[in-house]
Amino acid sequence: MRICAFCNKTDEDSDPDDVLLYGEWMTKLNVTVHYFCLLLSTNLVQRGGDSGGILGFLLRDIRKEVKDAQLRKCVFCIKPGASLECHNCHMYFHLGCGLDNRCVNYFCDDYRSYCEKCAPRDEYQRQLLATSMSIKNVRCDICFRKINLFMLSKVVYGDCCRKGFAHKNCMRRYAIASGYYLRCLWCRDAKFHDTIKLQSVYVPDRDASWERQKNAYSELHKKIMRCDQPECLCPHGRDYNRHRWSIQLCVLCAAYGAHFKCRSDGAVDLKCEFCQQVEAKLKNAQASKEKETTNDQIDTSAALSKKSGESSTLVSDDDVLVPTDEDVSSNEASIVTVVASQRAPIEPAAVEAAATVDSVEDAANIEESSVIELPDSQQITLILPQPPLLLCKSFTHAEHFYLQVFDYQEEHAERCMGTWTLRFTLDDPRLQDRSEQALQQLQPTKQDIWTHDKNRGIYDKIDQYTK
Repeated sequence: MRICAFCNKTDEDSDPDDVLLYGEWMTKLNVTVHYFCLLLSTNLVQRGGDSGGILGFLLRDIRKEVKDAQLRKCVFCIKPGASLECHNCHMYFHLGCGLDNRCVNYFCDDYRSYCEKCAPRDEYQRQLLATSMSIKNVRCDICFRKINLFMLSKVVYGDCCRKGFAHKNCMRRYAIASGYYLRCLWCRDAKFHDTIKLQSVYVPDRDASWERQKNAYSELHKKIMRCDQPECLCPHGRDYNRHRWSIQLCVLCAAYGAHFKCRSDGAVDLKCEFCQQVEAKLKNAQASKEKETTNDQIDTSAALSKKSGESSTLVSDDDVLVPTDEDVSSNEASIVTVVASQRAPIEPAAVEAAATVDSVEDAANIEESSVIELPDSQQITLILPQPPLLLCKSFTHAEHFYLQVFDYQEEHAERCMGTWTLRFTLDDPRLQDRSEQALQQLQPTKQDIWTHDKNRGIYDKIDQYTK
């Protein structure tokens, strides 16, 4: 049985979440402590290197602080051994007592602590405290469970965007697993890595847990050799790769393999059908692009400058006022001011005036009536899902009801093009009946569209077996 020298908590009947609240157990030369008890002890100074003592805390300093803490009583439980001091009122308390009484710990800089009354609050936090009793139907964006009791000591938020909330223990678990790679859940801001430490969340200074697993990326070094031809002729099976039945991989993607004898083309290099189609499309696209760029273009790489006997000056393109046949095919002259928001039509008199301009001074006299109207941008056609809707799933979050439906288009080869996410207010009259039959007959509008993605769900597996 282990006993922490600071908080006197044992590992018997310990909760799985204790490592999130107290940190890992540290033992060296009969000194056993929680890591967070070391970090947050106000009078304990880290004077050693990473390999000295327990992660930089020298054993003699730890023993001295444990001895001094026995002379201080916790303000909450009135028992000796308090090592955390409120930065403002200077009351001492145990780490566990502070967690139970809504104290705040900063896991950065000098690792200071505050009691509930002295904890610094910004305007947003004061607003949450004032309305905490009225905040309902809020879900944790990590575990997606409802936050039953909304308290700042139990929830966290992203100070960078303030778009959502999460259980504090869920965020602690996420932070310990992510390490260096911790980002804001809601906006992916990297500053979240530092600001979340002010909400009693410890962020380890190390790689993410998935980076530290043994042989985490071993599957990337394995080459899968298998015959993927529709009809494999090998008597030993598709995985046989010896002698005359050696397997070749696609030279482009290396994801498709085939026995040489199972192929009918007889080519030296194997290119799978999918890669051949992609390669053909790229060649056609490149050819059409080259054809478009070569039309009406003059190669200027061999151009020379010609000197004349008369004094001449170079004229920039901006000084050319009247377009001629020698210019580019664009019918827009530099004397015309183009204003996209202008709606006045072109007057014939203005066009005639533009054609007779001989100098820059004349160009300055062009009236506002010569403004060219630009056509509006082409509207993007939005194909809304029509009833009966192919339902995927539905859920309620905050003040909205979300409905996910498959984007099913019969005229398309793949039929299912992805997933629509529709968002409705909870008081929408169309949602009085939320049965499956009623939701299938729902008629969505443009205002209901929230997101669209390419996730085809079960249709990906269906196509896998039907192709």
